[in-house]
Amino acid sequence: MMTNLQKVKKIIKETKYMTIAVSDYSYNNWIANLYFAVDKDYNFYWYSSKDSQHSKYISENGKISISIFNSEAMINDVDAVYIEAKAHEIKSKKELLAGCLCYAKKMWETKFLLKRGGIQKFVNAYHDFQGDSVLRMYKAVPQKFWKLAPSKIINGKFMDSRIKVNIR
Repeated sequence: MMTNLQKVKKIIKETKYMTIAVSDYSYNNWIANLYFAVDKDYNFYWYSSKDSQHSKYISENGKISISIFNSEAMINDVDAVYIEAKAHEIKSKKELLAGCLCYAKKMWETKFLLKRGGIQKFVNAYHDFQGDSVLRMYKAVPQKFWKLAPSKIINGKFMDSRIKVNIR
């Protein structure tokens, strides 16, 4: 039987997309579904247009929430990970190269990159996320993790709750 920590790591490893929730300091909210990669320390990476609403809110308020789950799972197989994190646009070349490598490896594993040399080509194009380019690479550093607790049934209706998981 898997522990909650093992389940959290499995869900993150096996899932391609996450949903982030962001807001500005005026409490305007936004959500975005993003293809993501994660490094060995469970930092999350994605890229987006710097002009997208979620990117603008991240530049103002880096507090985000993340939800990761398999949307095709059926009743007893439904499980999810919830994360509270701090996100930022990656600006340093060293951090950008690390993010690009992590992201390219995930694209290779999930068959988004099919040509040999695709990982190196993606990393070498790190400048696509700098300067005049509209694209930016982002990093979320998790503060807290939860997983979906087993559902309780109240009057024949499912009620969910969360279990805190220490991943670091």
